[in-house]
Amino acid sequence: MEVGAFYLPSVGTKEEIQKGMAGKRTDLYQGMLRNLTEQLQYMDENGYYGAGFTEHHFHIEGEEVSTNPVILDLYFGLQTKHMKFGQLGNVLPSQNPINLAENIAMVSQMLGGRVFAGFARGYQPRWVNVIGQQVGLQEPGEGADYEELKRSLFEEHFEIIMKAWTKDTFSHQGKHWQIPSKPIKWMAHEVARKYGAGLNDNNEIVEIGIAPPTFNKQIPDLFMPFATSERSIAWGMERGIVPVTIMTHPEIVKSHFEAGQKAAAKAGRNLKYGQGMAMSREVIVADTDAEAEALAREAGAFIWNNFFVPFGFNGAIAGPGEGPFDPPATFEALSERGLVIHGSPDTVNRKIEKLLKELPVDYFWMFIYNHMPQAACMKSLKLLTEKVWPNFSDKIGGSNVERLRAKG
Repeated sequence: MEVGAFYLPSVGTKEEIQKGMAGKRTDLYQGMLRNLTEQLQYMDENGYYGAGFTEHHFHIEGEEVSTNPVILDLYFGLQTKHMKFGQLGNVLPSQNPINLAENIAMVSQMLGGRVFAGFARGYQPRWVNVIGQQVGLQEPGEGADYEELKRSLFEEHFEIIMKAWTKDTFSHQGKHWQIPSKPIKWMAHEVARKYGAGLNDNNEIVEIGIAPPTFNKQIPDLFMPFATSERSIAWGMERGIVPVTIMTHPEIVKSHFEAGQKAAAKAGRNLKYGQGMAMSREVIVADTDAEAEALAREAGAFIWNNFFVPFGFNGAIAGPGEGPFDPPATFEALSERGLVIHGSPDTVNRKIEKLLKELPVDYFWMFIYNHMPQAACMKSLKLLTEKVWPNFSDKIGGSNVERLRAKG
């Protein structure tokens, strides 16, 4: 099993966010960059798979200040040597898919292939409707028709990105995009024909290609964060995308895993139960259970209950028959229902062992809100690295760390 960090990078402490407009403060943003650099360089030296960042805009309140995860990938990737960096994820419906394919390909080249890519449909109308208005996302902002439009854009944009990454030149005729929109008369047709491609017999451009390609033309590992329905999971698994679940009820997750397994088989990939799947949880470790609980109460719970629950994200901890707004918006609910795992190393080992026995996965993404004091965050990370993850992953600790250090 691979272990990575799923960053939802808030700036400042709970108290600083409560003062207002934390997202507009340079000192807090610079502090976030310093803290994450220390965390990621430690993970890089200790066998972690990678780190991914969300895409959100206009978060002047200070939570998830991550407007361009691809730029964050490059920033932290240039300060590390081994782990991969990616997005969890790019909100595809509001993106220009060609630009996104180009940007990720460039970062792939700059980091020598140490990238992965994640794609999501998006849920926040404050920015999806503003940035996505050129593709019709400004109205109505809710309801089945709006969700189907986002799904349609998501699926077509993904198809375009895959063409850009797998073909030297390509064309596309879809519901939302025509690439090129029509044959383009090309003045430099002699050069294009001699040194390039994509022309018809009339010296018109009928196919385009991105340059540079991804590093060695490798397709990055693909993820789909917050896959919460069997339909989405099946769609992703048919295409070799790893769905990332945050659902906690074993019965619900089991049905999702089985749907993914069937979809993969339909695509010719015979996978074991849980293979090709990922999950995400917040995990906080301290010397004692009491100390870990105190930290966890002041860590992600504040962000989750204030900035996720209003959008229905407590559906992640809902049981069969419960709606997304039925579970209480409390730390106790997040803890008891398993979205937040906290305790001493022994306690966390027992919790994760039980979790993975019921729901085995190929990837475990740790939610990190960057909301704890840095010293406590680093101590939690070191305890996880030394006393927890080596029990579940052969990539962290031991001989693998020695190999990384020898590699330099």
